[in-house]
Amino acid sequence: MNPALVIIDMQNWFFRSEERREKLSELIESINELIEVATSRNITIFQVLTIHKVDKSTWNIVMKKHNFSALLEGSDEAKLLPDIKFDSSQEIIVKTRQSTFIRTNFEEKLKEKNIDTLILGGVFTHGCVGRTAIDAYERDFNVILAKDASFSHMLNQEKSMLEVIEEEQEQLVLSNKEIIDYLSSNIIQQNS
Repeated sequence: MNPALVIIDMQNWFFRSEERREKLSELIESINELIEVATSRNITIFQVLTIHKVDKSTWNIVMKKHNFSALLEGSDEAKLLPDIKFDSSQEIIVKTRQSTFIRTNFEEKLKEKNIDTLILGGVFTHGCVGRTAIDAYERDFNVILAKDASFSHMLNQEKSMLEVIEEEQEQLVLSNKEIIDYLSSNIIQQNS
């Protein structure tokens, strides 16, 4: 097994309401724990950020329909949350769609590093994290969705997404402790 840790959309904008900040401190703590574990095991870490251009060239259909700008280049709302552990060893992937695989070089980077398993965390389980999990499966990557390090404020949609990932696609949805145990019990090829 040659895993990568993929943290998705831990940006200011995604936590703009009280409902979305409800479990933020626990989420950050869980994500940082996985970052520490990945760093100690020399596992590649990707920080995925959604960032759009001001000129609307990267906006999705809903943004264009409602002339609604968000996550614009250089804005505070597009910045990574300051409490997320980040350093220059982590790779940044900039995306403009929900799945990290759409209109990015993410798949190529994974293949260059011979990564076969993605440990996914961030927001939202029903959106970008879940869609990245589904697209990873469709591209023959194993998925471990880190349930402690992921969050959704839309519980019905989250439940449906987790059912697809866990039951239909037979991928893993694990707690941080289970992930750490799983990594310890599986042979890990060191990333180069």
